[in-house]
Amino acid sequence: MGALAAAPGVISSPGKYYCGVAEVMEYLGCKENKAYELIRELREELIEAGKLTPAYPQGKVPRKYFMERCMIEE
Repeated sequence: MGALAAAPGVISSPGKYYCGVAEVMEYLGCKENKAYELIRELREELIEAGKLTPAYPQGKVPRKYFMERCMIEE
């Protein structure tokens, strides 16, 4: 399957668009409680700005927004 996935014309698997608590902890070197607190704050900012619906599952934040707000370059 590895050779098939790299063949020309084959659509690659989608990238990761959301960061969960484990990734936030890894990037920032913080504990789980602090990571959840940060995710909660970022989600509230996005909801207030109308860029995210409240129905979106908790515990994750859009990767692009997280990277921008925490000034992390990939």
